[in-house]
Amino acid sequence: MPYKPKKRICQNCGKEFVIEPEDFEFYQKIGVSEPTFCPDCREQRRIAFRNERALYKRKCDLCGREVVSRVSPDKSYPVYCKECWWSDKWDPLSYGRDYDFGKPFFEQFKELLFSTPHASIFNANVVNSDWVNQETDDKNCYLNVGGHFNEDSAYNTYALHSKDCFDNFWLFSSELCYECVNCNHCYKTLFSQDCSQCRDTILSFDCRNCSNVFGCAGLRHKQYYIFNKPVSKKEYQEFLKDNPLTSYKNLLRLKEKARKVWISVPHRAVTITKSVNSWGNVISESKNARDCWYSEKIEDSRYLYLVGWSKDCYDCSCFGWGELCYEVGHSVGFYNSKFSLFGIGGKADKMGSSNLEYCYAVLTSHNCFGCANMRNQEYCILNKKYPKEEYESLRRKIIKHMQEMPYKDKKGRVYKYGEFFPIELSPFGYNETAAQDYFSLSKKQAQDLGYPWSDYESKIKYQFSDYKIPDDIKDVRDDILDKILKCEITGKAYKIIPMELDFYRRMGLPIPRRCPLQRHKDRLALLPPRKLYKRKCDKCGKEILTIYSPDRPEIVYCEACYLKEIG
Repeated sequence: MPYKPKKRICQNCGKEFVIEPEDFEFYQKIGVSEPTFCPDCREQRRIAFRNERALYKRKCDLCGREVVSRVSPDKSYPVYCKECWWSDKWDPLSYGRDYDFGKPFFEQFKELLFSTPHASIFNANVVNSDWVNQETDDKNCYLNVGGHFNEDSAYNTYALHSKDCFDNFWLFSSELCYECVNCNHCYKTLFSQDCSQCRDTILSFDCRNCSNVFGCAGLRHKQYYIFNKPVSKKEYQEFLKDNPLTSYKNLLRLKEKARKVWISVPHRAVTITKSVNSWGNVISESKNARDCWYSEKIEDSRYLYLVGWSKDCYDCSCFGWGELCYEVGHSVGFYNSKFSLFGIGGKADKMGSSNLEYCYAVLTSHNCFGCANMRNQEYCILNKKYPKEEYESLRRKIIKHMQEMPYKDKKGRVYKYGEFFPIELSPFGYNETAAQDYFSLSKKQAQDLGYPWSDYESKIKYQFSDYKIPDDIKDVRDDILDKILKCEITGKAYKIIPMELDFYRRMGLPIPRRCPLQRHKDRLALLPPRKLYKRKCDKCGKEILTIYSPDRPEIVYCEACYLKEIG
């Protein structure tokens, strides 16, 4: 009998969600029951375990060396520097334990998780880049997150193959870019969004293959434009001279004027390229990619965020090179795995880990259940190794036990086999994680929900400098490097680092008045929500699905009308 759509009520937020026939087919294929949390709450759970940018100084609990760590010094569980964690100086199997059928599984997993050593930070092949996290192959970088192959850059989130770039989100193969969102193959592009193959582009939106454009939107193959009007080269140069970005006050004025131009041009309903039967936003070269965001080369998958090169996967975040995976996050190279985090399956282009369930930081391993901070193993349960037949028998018994003795959290949410880890098991405070970026909560709200919270930073007191940032970068002296500045929004302390000051001077940009974390939040605020809305094309009147809600002011076109007018 074919499946029919079913409505369910999320046991976390109480909202209704629908499970479609193809969803049931996937759950049956991988052997799990239907979810009891809605897609948004499932995403929130996964990224509540991902600390991207809360970094601290602390000592390695093995060698005693002071290192940069994503774990604050007040956390009670052991933390090893990455050199010690990857070494043979300790044995993850020494933390192994027998399964206790008198206690819920998640209680036992929590005990294991908080007894095994955690890696201080996740980065690899970096040079002079201690303060980067979830990054590889960086050189001379600082506070980059989630990217690879960057050089002489700082404060970027998900930047790849970029050089001399600061304060960007989702930036590929670019150089000398600042405060850009969703841009690729750009050079000397500033305060711009959704631009590609552009150079010397400032305060512009959705421009392609343009150069020397200022405050423009929806341009293709254009040169020397100001606020969408063509000018001569001389007029363009005179405009830049009369409207210097070196002045903070002048920059704010120009931003407001550019935003009006951005709103005046047609916007693409969604950005989906070279894809079939796919919906979401920023999807490329995919087939049957449904409810996917910032994903490429996806097939027969749903509910993905920042995922690439994956097939038959549901509910994955920051994930790549996977097949038959469900509720997996912050990992690469998995096959037939579920409810797992921070795994690496060998080389990024190969699925080197398989059959992992309820694992945390289990690397290049196979057939493991409920393991934590372990590598190069197989047939392990709670970090204890078993013969193959005994492992398979015990695994079946544990799954049955999880159904018969479910775990209940402080708010009465029920977790059986088939549910992801409860947020209360996260090794990080909710406010330290990516969940706070997309599902923001106050301290009281988080604690009322039973989520952990970190107050470590609030215990540190700074003596702010009696210093007023000059309006123009030309008036900023080197002594600013010694000053402790106060964010105009949060009131938190921040400093300007030498490579940053050098960049502002070279590019003629004013000193930011907001701390790096607030600047990151400002960039996130430019992104439309990860939801699709029904509204009509403002050109032809056809009903469309779009990332722009009907009450937003943007002019939104369907794909056909957009390509005809903008190209």
